[in-house]
Amino acid sequence: MVKKIKSADIKLWFILFCAINIVFAYYQLSFFWGNHDWDWVKGTTQILSLNTGMFEGRYAKFILNVALFGGQILPLLNSMIAFALLAAGGVMLVNYWQIKSSVTRLYTSLLAVLCPFILGWLYFPINILGNFSAVALVIGGLQLNENKNKPAKIISIICFLLALGVYPSVIEMIIICFCFRYILTSKENIKNILKKAAIPFFALILFKLLLWGLGNINLIVADYYNLKTVSLLELIRRTPEMAILSFNQLIITIPFMPLMLKIFGGIIIFLAIINIKSAKVLGLWIVALLATVLSTWLTGTPEETAYMPRVNFYGINFLYAGALTVLLSKKGWQRNIGLLLGTGLIWMFITENAYAQKVWNFGKIAEEQQISRISSRVIEKEDFKQRTAVVAGELSLRPRYYHDSYQRESAYLLNKPFMVRHIPSGIFNFYEASPLFYGNSQIAELSPQMYQFLKQTTRTYPADDGLFIDDKYVVILLTPEGIMAIKSQLPY
Repeated sequence: MVKKIKSADIKLWFILFCAINIVFAYYQLSFFWGNHDWDWVKGTTQILSLNTGMFEGRYAKFILNVALFGGQILPLLNSMIAFALLAAGGVMLVNYWQIKSSVTRLYTSLLAVLCPFILGWLYFPINILGNFSAVALVIGGLQLNENKNKPAKIISIICFLLALGVYPSVIEMIIICFCFRYILTSKENIKNILKKAAIPFFALILFKLLLWGLGNINLIVADYYNLKTVSLLELIRRTPEMAILSFNQLIITIPFMPLMLKIFGGIIIFLAIINIKSAKVLGLWIVALLATVLSTWLTGTPEETAYMPRVNFYGINFLYAGALTVLLSKKGWQRNIGLLLGTGLIWMFITENAYAQKVWNFGKIAEEQQISRISSRVIEKEDFKQRTAVVAGELSLRPRYYHDSYQRESAYLLNKPFMVRHIPSGIFNFYEASPLFYGNSQIAELSPQMYQFLKQTTRTYPADDGLFIDDKYVVILLTPEGIMAIKSQLPY
C-alpha cells in the first residue's frame, strides 16, 4: 500500500516548493497578516485550539496549527510548512493523473499551486496550514481509492473526512480531480468509474451525518453561512442558474485575475474540450465543469461562494490544471499550443501574485498610518482611558493601489481592510483606538450634542463633520455605510 518515493517526485517537489517560496517571498519576509488574524498572531488574546473551527463545521481546520506551533502563528515556519504541503499535493496530483512526461508534470503542478486563487487563503494565514494540507489529503484519498484492499479504502475515507473537515468546498476538488483521472485515460469504462466513485460519495454521506451529529450536541452552529443548505426543490430551481455560472466564472474578472489571464485559461479549456471523442469523456467534462459551482449550488448563501477565490482554489484551479494536462497529452500542434498557452498562463500567475503582494503592502501601510493619524489627532495618551473610541465602517485602502479593472469584487483579495472593524489595538500594543461600535451595538450614553452630530452629519473622516469629540467619546465616521449603520441605531 505504501509506494517508494521516486527521485523524480523529490525533484518535482523541490522545484514546486522553491517556486512557491520565491513567488511569495515578500509575503513571508514581511510577516504579512490580514484582518482578524492579528489576534491569533500575537498569541496573547487568543490561542488556536482543536475546537476553534468546530462551530462552523471545520473540525480538522487547526490540527496542524496546534500540533506544530501550540496554536500560535509563527513567521516563516507557518507559511513554509504550508507551502511544503501544497507542493506535496502538486506532486501527488500528477502521479494520480498518471502523467509520464516530465514537462507536463511540471506545467500541470505549477498551474495547480501558483494560481492567484491562492491569495484568498493567504489573506488569512491562520488557515493555510490546514487548507493547503487538504490538497494532499484529497489526492491521497483518491490514490488510495484506486487500491482494492479494504485498509486502503478505509484510510481513503479518513483522508476525505479530514479534508472536508478543513473546508467543505474541497468536494469540488474531489470531483474534478476524479473526473480528469478518467478523462486522461480510455482504459476504464463507465461501470468501473462509477464503482470507483462509490468511496468518495460514501465519504460525503459520512461527512453530512457527522455534521448532523455535531449539530445535535450543539458543537456547531447549524445556521452559520457555510453550513446552510437548501431544499431539493431549491436545488432544482437553481440548476439552470448554476449551469450559467459555471461558464460565467471562466470569463468574469476579479482582482488579480484580469481579462487576459481569463482568456488564456478559457482557450486552454476550449482546446481541450474540442478533442472529445466519446460520450464517456463528454460526461466527465460536464460533471467537472458543473462541480466548479457545487459549493454555490448547495449553500443557503450563494452570494458568499460565487466568484469566491477561496472556493475557486479547489474548483476552477484544478479545472485549469486538468485542461492543460489534456492539451499537453496530445501530439504535434496541439501540444505546442498547450506549451505556449501554459507558459503564458504560469507567467501571468507569477506576475499577478507579485502585484498582489505590492498592493497588499501599500494598503497595509496606509491603513496603519491612517489609524495612527486619527489616534494622534484625537486622543491624548494620558487621558485615553477616559474616552471611548467609536469607529463606524470598514475602510480598505488596498483598492487605492490597484489599477486594473474588474467586474466582481473580492473581499479577501482586495476589498476588505487588513484591520478587521478597524480595531488597531489588535496591532499597536493595545494603546490605540479600539472601537465600540460594530454590528448592532450602540453608544452607551447619547448626549444631546452627540445626537445632533450623528443626526446631521453626512461626511466621512478626514472632513471636520466626520469626527466628534467630547469628554467621554471619540466618534470617527470612516465610510458612508458606517454612517448609515450608526444612524439606523439612533433611538429616536
